[in-house]
Amino acid sequence: MLTLLQTPASPFARKVRMVAIVRGVPLALEEAKVDPAKRNASLGALNPLAKIPVLIAPEGPIYDSRAICRYIDAKGEGAGLYAGPDVWAILRLEALADGIMDAAVIARYELAIRPGNLVWQDWAAAQFARIEAALDCLEARTEDLQTLHMGTIGLAAALEYLDFRHPKLHWRKRRPVLAKWLEGEAATERMQCTRYSAF
Repeated sequence: MLTLLQTPASPFARKVRMVAIVRGVPLALEEAKVDPAKRNASLGALNPLAKIPVLIAPEGPIYDSRAICRYIDAKGEGAGLYAGPDVWAILRLEALADGIMDAAVIARYELAIRPGNLVWQDWAAAQFARIEAALDCLEARTEDLQTLHMGTIGLAAALEYLDFRHPKLHWRKRRPVLAKWLEGEAATERMQCTRYSAF
């Protein structure tokens, strides 16, 4: 069985877990300790960046989340999550979702982990500006959200991460279409079985 090194609070790991559910690929989960200021040497032995998620596969360790998702997708039966009439739309949405996650995780580290007297408010604000711009773009391009694919899986993980770590954003207020879409996604088995948990 494939083993995923992850944390239950990582949006990137959650995306991978959802892909495994959708594609029917069993995963064993192993929690890895991560600290933005301290290198995890055992994790670094598998991924030189010492970042999660890492998939332990017969071919060797696979990272990062995009590569892992492609690997798992290829293990599933039938049409994959990158299949569709407009693969570039899927890849664009996947990249946008990952960008939201990146900015949200950076802001989380800046505001919740860095010592208070060292917090760079302008840097955090820049991350939130990226998130807001991405959400505005998505609100105007809901045609990309009508089918299940890699982009929509990533986006659902990203949006619920905003609720989880940045509830003060109140992102739904100006994006009713996106909010309604997420309500439907949140009821699915893949979302219910992979909820975030704090650490």
